Amino acid sequence: MAINAPPQIRLLVGADAALYRDVRLEGLKQSPEAFGSVFEFECEKPSSWFEARIAHSEIFGAFSGGELQGIAGYRVQDGPKQNHKGLLWGMYVRPAARNSGLGRLLVEAVVKRASGHVELLQLTVVSENLAARRLYESLGFAKYGHEARALKQNGRYHDEILMVRFLASH
Repeated sequence: MAINAPPQIRLLVGADAALYRDVRLEGLKQSPEAFGSVFEFECEKPSSWFEARIAHSEIFGAFSGGELQGIAGYRVQDGPKQNHKGLLWGMYVRPAARNSGLGRLLVEAVVKRASGHVELLQLTVVSENLAARRLYESLGFAKYGHEARALKQNGRYHDEILMVRFLASH
């Protein structure tokens, strides 16, 4: 392991399924309010389910010191009337790697991938997650909506902020 080696951001492949599963499940467990899915649902899934997710989505991984420290998904919206829009989803950076710039690198990788393919990139973020909101705003995303009671977990509601970044037309 190289000391102070620069982080590597790349698309995950099927062989990364076990690493992706570990980070995804950690995110669902550590920050359950931040995701539409739940740990109890995904932890029961076989590794083939995570492999299929990687195969059918574009999921970026942030590697530091050879270890997967963060993930962010990207996909183009379905249908001829919506395929001008992309979605950034499933963003998570492990606590030990936060404030290291990995989150910024992941979002920049998604924006780069989306540019030239879609006209705008959307995301949702839990309203209480001020650090994530600041990151997205610093990268050109703007709030365009607020969904009250978007998620409900253990009897508690979480509002979501809807954000968009307009990209150059393709």
